Amino acid sequence: MTAASYEVLVHAGAHCCGAEDFQRFLGANRAALKASDIDLAYPGRTGAPGGTFDCALPEPRHEGAEIEAIAGKVAATLAPAFEGGRRMILSEHDLAGRMANLLGGRFYPAARKRAEALREALDQPVEHLVMTVIPYDELFVAAWRRFALDRLMEPFAEYAPAMATFTGGWVDTIEAMRDALGARQVTILATRPSPKELLTHLAPALRLQEPALPAPMPVITDSAIAMIQRHYRQSARFAPGQRERILAFHARQPQAAVEHGFAGLQLADLKGRYVADIDTLARMQGVTVVGNFMPAMAAE
Repeated sequence: MTAASYEVLVHAGAHCCGAEDFQRFLGANRAALKASDIDLAYPGRTGAPGGTFDCALPEPRHEGAEIEAIAGKVAATLAPAFEGGRRMILSEHDLAGRMANLLGGRFYPAARKRAEALREALDQPVEHLVMTVIPYDELFVAAWRRFALDRLMEPFAEYAPAMATFTGGWVDTIEAMRDALGARQVTILATRPSPKELLTHLAPALRLQEPALPAPMPVITDSAIAMIQRHYRQSARFAPGQRERILAFHARQPQAAVEHGFAGLQLADLKGRYVADIDTLARMQGVTVVGNFMPAMAAE
């Protein structure tokens, strides 16, 4: 498979940053995008409307000799998505690496190798790379919550020390992906956009008339997580749709403030590190940062 005749636009959807909502939006508007000569490639979920394929990119090993084999698997996975359009939107929420690494304080250590594998599979540079980023403390809490939906977890406080001293960060991850993909343009969204806004940033010249807007993903609240974790501790099983009903019910209830486990200085350091890293990204060659995040951070 070769993408040489395509303009490839990549949405690297970091975890807990709205990738699922965006992918469902792409699926709902697949026909309109196809009419605009845009093909889609993204993992989707089983049963998700418009999903092109259902497997995430393979996790490459760190030996350089492995990249060719990984790239071959990626190319084979992507091949059916190239149907004759002129542009390709590729959205992958695992492109930078597995979410489990965040729990151990490792910020996407495989990002460069995964991007190298995708670049070799595409056989051409990426025209535009877009990522949404959120503050580190919010990302770590959100990642723990996602895991807590599916399994019994230790309290968040058990993970906080490793997260508070994490290695890597947005700067290292985005720089590695920009260089490995050969991205000609990079846009970093420092405020979480709606799916429609994200598409506008990814493909500015594209205009969809009255795009379909799927219902947003359910809000994950602390009270819902507490009930779900209680369920797991009792070794109970969820009936089909039960967790979704729990999430929907608690999303409508008032939420008490919860102390998740970051000590005061840890929290301050995480917030300060995020501000400094966004400032560094804004100074990076070929990178545009979108979002007026500074006033909100200063207010905290």
